[in-house]
Amino acid sequence: MSQTNTIYRREAFLKRLKDKLEDQPYQPYELISDLPHRQLDDLSVDELIEVAKERANKVNADFIQTDHAHLNNTIEDIIQKCDKGPIIVPTDPQFDQYQVILDDKHSVYQWQIGSEFREENIMAAEKSNIAIAFAQYFLAESASAVVETSPGQGRSLHFLPTHYISIIPKSRIVKRSTQAAEAFDKKRHDMGSAIHFISGPSNSGDIEMQLVTGLHGPLRVFYVVVEDL
Repeated sequence: MSQTNTIYRREAFLKRLKDKLEDQPYQPYELISDLPHRQLDDLSVDELIEVAKERANKVNADFIQTDHAHLNNTIEDIIQKCDKGPIIVPTDPQFDQYQVILDDKHSVYQWQIGSEFREENIMAAEKSNIAIAFAQYFLAESASAVVETSPGQGRSLHFLPTHYISIIPKSRIVKRSTQAAEAFDKKRHDMGSAIHFISGPSNSGDIEMQLVTGLHGPLRVFYVVVEDL
């Protein structure tokens, strides 16, 4: 009977693998095309927004445009559509910068910084009906909001609440995933523990290729594009 946590014949296997690899000539990887690095290159920001609207519809997300003066009213309208709170928000200076003010009548929990608040934060996210957070980037090609885990917002904030509102300053709309990846690569020594690409509400097509929405995350996602300050 074999024992658990025991590796048999590891050295022999690794030697055989090494010998096989050494017999193969070196073949550097070559891109089939440069499309991943030029997709949507000829479009302006306003044209990218039109692409994003179309893609958002395909991933069953709501796409809304507003300006700074109407941002709070837009968010309040969405909150009412989602049957109000509880609401969870990150600890993020952007809420003050954009003067996002939630009505006092709503039950709002702000993500607490510190490992001692881990369980409290997760429980608050699980009980929240709505999460509101700023996106770092928004990919027009796939209608994906990109967010980074940080001390002020853990991953559960984005995935456990029933509804998710992503606030997207217009200047953060990029053409494709390669641009976001390049930006994160430049700050790779100062990154959070995870980067999330949120493409509409949670869904799965694993069962008989039938798309089912709302299996393991937000049932509804709102992209709110706001003019920059």
